[in-house]
Amino acid sequence: MERRIRSFDTLTDELRDKLQEQYPEGIENSHIRTVSTPKGENLRVIELRTAEVMYLIKVNTESREAMDEFLEQDSDEDEDKEMEGTDEIEGADEEEEEEDNDAPPAEDEEEDED
Repeated sequence: MERRIRSFDTLTDELRDKLQEQYPEGIENSHIRTVSTPKGENLRVIELRTAEVMYLIKVNTESREAMDEFLEQDSDEDEDKEMEGTDEIEGADEEEEEEDNDAPPAEDEEEDED
């Protein structure tokens, strides 16, 4: 399998989507590993696998923040989709509670009759 080293900033939208698929819960320290380049440099990377290529995405402080923000943004959008339609239900409950508070207690009615 071919290996390519990339920075997060140079990933295509397709590869970013793949990153979201492979790391749906975000990137943790256990995902990061150190590799040596042919020039003898040590890089901290995460793996991003496709059918043809294993991308080694460089991780440093700036790229880690950008990746975390990207992954968090996608998970927030997923949560928003799950929450659609619940406002109506919550609003209905509140209206029912208000109606219950406006109604006089049943005991008062009986006392008036005596």
